[in-house]
Amino acid sequence: MKILLVNPTKLDEQGKPVKFKKDITPSLALAVLSSLTPASHKVTVINDVIEEIDYSIPYDLVGITAMTSRVERAYQIADRFRSIGVRVVLGGIHATALPDEAKVHADAVIIGEAENIWEQVLDDFEHNRNKEYYQDSALPDMKRLIIPRFDTFNMNIYNRPIGYKLPIMPIYSTRGCPFACDFCSVSKYFGRTYRVKPIANILKEIDAIGAEHFMFVDDNIAGNAEYSRELFRALIPKKIKWNSQVSTTIMNHPDLIDLAAESGCRLLFFGLESLNNDILQSLNKGFNKLAQYAELFERLKRAKIVPLISMIFGFDTDTIEQFNYTLSFLLKNKIDTSFFFILTPLPGTTLYSKLEEEGRIISRDWSAYDGQHIVFQPKNFTIEELYHNYWRVFRQFYSVRNITARSFNRIRQSNTPLKTFYYSTINELFYRNKVYRYEHPISGGFGKIKT
Repeated sequence: MKILLVNPTKLDEQGKPVKFKKDITPSLALAVLSSLTPASHKVTVINDVIEEIDYSIPYDLVGITAMTSRVERAYQIADRFRSIGVRVVLGGIHATALPDEAKVHADAVIIGEAENIWEQVLDDFEHNRNKEYYQDSALPDMKRLIIPRFDTFNMNIYNRPIGYKLPIMPIYSTRGCPFACDFCSVSKYFGRTYRVKPIANILKEIDAIGAEHFMFVDDNIAGNAEYSRELFRALIPKKIKWNSQVSTTIMNHPDLIDLAAESGCRLLFFGLESLNNDILQSLNKGFNKLAQYAELFERLKRAKIVPLISMIFGFDTDTIEQFNYTLSFLLKNKIDTSFFFILTPLPGTTLYSKLEEEGRIISRDWSAYDGQHIVFQPKNFTIEELYHNYWRVFRQFYSVRNITARSFNRIRQSNTPLKTFYYSTINELFYRNKVYRYEHPISGGFGKIKT
């Protein structure tokens, strides 16, 4: 079969696809599916964020994976292919949460992780006996060595740091999250069992991909302290750079911070979400300890790891004062990078069920479920107040004055001040430019194309 795998973009307010000149990193999910596809089939991967889809090519099967904010575009693509007789299979987090909705636009829906069943799906379609839904009863075997195939991608459409032969490449070492945060869809998709990949397999993937810089897409790369220590030690001889996400519970094992730095870690994403203990408790995120933050940030700075802090606005107990307090906290602690989000009740989460039961969901335009639009009725604000103050704080954090102050802070802490100044200034001005256009810094890619 001739197979097309698609990473969809999202739709703008007019229902048109949002396009960019360059993207940040290729899709790991589609690279894994490419690897699992038998050699008897021909696979092409299209990144709809950048590339155009040629509907005239006679594909036998189209596979599309999408998160909620991109699923409306996924449905557009699926509907068009099906209108010309091409079969479509849909998967991903949104399709897992709402499989019956996804099925309206597809010949089959994959619920959950696909590694165990992908070859069966292809065999069924090849012999015209596909089922409507596919879901494996067992989680994928993490011990199975799968080298992602990126040769099916057009790698020229991804941004490459100066001097790098490849973009920052995705990889993972763990899956699942033991926590059950009300607003998070991760545990619904990957489960609450923390699963680890054999470190030997990770090292083989790194060698096979051959990149200088990796992004570990784990939800919490330090969720198992003993495993993390072993992984970080094994990464040291590779002399790579890497970024990832981690919980504040890393402070239970602070030695991991120094070991991560020694192994090449340059940035860690922390979901602080709120500075209100009552909110954290209500979200089942009470493991975030505000009293530890100052020490956490200090340890990260000494290790020369940039903390990227995520904050969310719009919780039921939030007040207007929370915006200014959050901004003041970040500036006082000299946080280099912070991204703000509007609380978004993703389908399949406890938060979504709660707000739906209360009749407070005001939009089911999935393209707006991107963390920068308001899709529910806030409790303590008008919609206008929440929207205005969200962007006000975002703009103030990335004001010229605050960007300048952070740049000088980085220079004082860096062993390569000129290089640090250059890259930090470029990044901050990129974020500022997006925020002042009412775009989230991590939405899409680089160089938005006007439609």
